[in-house]
Amino acid sequence: MNMIDAPTLLTIIYVLVDDWYQEQGYRFIPILPRPEPSFSESEMLTLLLAMDYFPYPGERQFLGFIRANYLSLFPKLLDQSQFNRRARRLEGLMEELRRSWVKQMGVHFERTLLLDTKPVPVVGYKRSKGQSDFTGSATYGYCASRQMKYFGYKLVVVSSLEGVPLVYSLVPAHSDEREAAESVLQFI
Repeated sequence: MNMIDAPTLLTIIYVLVDDWYQEQGYRFIPILPRPEPSFSESEMLTLLLAMDYFPYPGERQFLGFIRANYLSLFPKLLDQSQFNRRARRLEGLMEELRRSWVKQMGVHFERTLLLDTKPVPVVGYKRSKGQSDFTGSATYGYCASRQMKYFGYKLVVVSSLEGVPLVYSLVPAHSDEREAAESVLQFI
């Protein structure tokens, strides 16, 4: 099996993202009275997508890897704090990119879709939740298929029969699956 080397993968992602951004993505960025960023939106989206392909547990480790090995591809790479702020600000743009690619694949026009949920534990069940960042949004839940009690969220995904995710949402773990389904089905 042939594997694509990392620089080639990053270049492919960048070209696809930048083509989309130049065609339609720029419309989703609010025009603010500020100088043009030195690290482009296309570069940001490229790295946000690439994070799914490289096995690093967090943003800091991933950016360290890029800085140490591929700084020539991203010479104006932001520091971790700036990258995190920009990533949060670009969540809507990333979602528009995802929807555009799904539409190009022709998946959105299917009549039959799949809906499923999956537990997303965030803190060990017996650990104290008082100091957790998830206190207030995550809850206790039970997954019958795994016979598992957990503290966290439930991932609700609507996908095509080919497995391409169309709509997804994180809901508190205790949420009834029917209500969780309604929360994502309204976007189809």
